[in-house]
Amino acid sequence: MRLKHTLSTALLSVGLMITSTAPATAAIEIDETDFGPSYDTMVVDTVVGKPLQLVNAVAGTAAYVVSLPFSIIGGNHEQAQQKLVVEPWQAMNRCLGCTVAEDNYYKSQEANKNDNVVRIVVDRPSEVLINTNDNVVVLPQ
Repeated sequence: MRLKHTLSTALLSVGLMITSTAPATAAIEIDETDFGPSYDTMVVDTVVGKPLQLVNAVAGTAAYVVSLPFSIIGGNHEQAQQKLVVEPWQAMNRCLGCTVAEDNYYKSQEANKNDNVVRIVVDRPSEVLINTNDNVVVLPQ
C-alpha cells in the first residue's frame, strides 16, 4: 500500500512538472525568415487541400439547399447559410500553403499599403500606426 502511494505521488509530480513547462515552450518567437508557406506546404495544399476545400464548399452549398426549408421553419436560415455556404467558400480564398494565421498576416499587410503609414504590431491585441505627419495612433484589435 505504501509503495502504491509513493508511486502515484511520483507520477503526479512528474505530470505536474511536464504540464508546467509546456507554456514556457509555447512562448518561442517566430523567425520571420522562416515565416510563411514552404514549397512542401504549397504542393500539399495544391494537391490535397484546395480540392478538399472545393468539395467541402460544394457539399456545404448542397446541404444548405436541402436544409433550407427546415432552417427557415427553425428560424436559423441565416446561420445555416453562414456556416454551410459563406465560410467554406471564404476558406478557398486562403493563400496557397498558408495557415490561417499566415493568411491573416499577409492580408493585413496588403490592407495597410498606404505610403503615409508605418504599421508596427506591438503585441496583440494592439498595433501602432505611425503617420508621416508624426501622429501616433494606437488601435485595439
